[in-house]
Amino acid sequence: MITLVNRSLFISGAGTGIGLATARLAHSLGAMVSGTIFSDDQIGNLEGVIPSERRFKLDVTDSAALQAAVDKATSICGGLNGVVASAGIIKLLTSEDTKPNDWDRILDVNLNASFNLARYSVPYLRQGTSGSIIMISSQIGLVGHRNAAAYAASKSAINGLARSMALELASENIRVNAIAPGPVATDMTAETRANKDRSDALRKDIPLGRFGTAEEIANLAVFLLSEASSFVTGQVVVADGGFTAQ
Repeated sequence: MITLVNRSLFISGAGTGIGLATARLAHSLGAMVSGTIFSDDQIGNLEGVIPSERRFKLDVTDSAALQAAVDKATSICGGLNGVVASAGIIKLLTSEDTKPNDWDRILDVNLNASFNLARYSVPYLRQGTSGSIIMISSQIGLVGHRNAAAYAASKSAINGLARSMALELASENIRVNAIAPGPVATDMTAETRANKDRSDALRKDIPLGRFGTAEEIANLAVFLLSEASSFVTGQVVVADGGFTAQ
């Protein structure tokens, strides 16, 4: 049985999607969860999961605010055992249509903020007997996407970042892994799922024949956060309904 009792976790992007599902599940398994949200309308999603003093409304690209949130959450909880870098964005643009500000924003949110969250967390994780860092990647970081070059680049980079940090931190029993979800029914895929033709075409390409759920990805995340995965590090764990097996 997986348990997170007495473990302190910090999750970016905790107000929606995979981050929210992970926060809820981790809380139900006994973890003390802290995390970031992007807007006030996400506060209600975390009722009973993250108390107000451990909930931080910020833009994850604000590195000073992100570091301050990690520092405060760790102080309140008396330590830090695990981190999930879940905040992310996507824009469906061809390479030619991707303007510099689009490129910079996607890379800042998906890659730079994930790196900063991990970097700020390491000194605290080092103080415990073990630690786990999870970065949310994507199947698109493995196979590419015709209309999401910046997103694909950011997620491919996450894979290399996770593997490299895993090698750096293994001797200190801090594990680093990435999760690469396929199409999941979250706000990020809402536009695609709302278009029946696009949605049906995508579903046909998934061997399991359906979109995944945020809760299914959260199941994988809590496994990697727990001691049940104590020999797993440096991996990009794919949960895509079989898409990349083709």
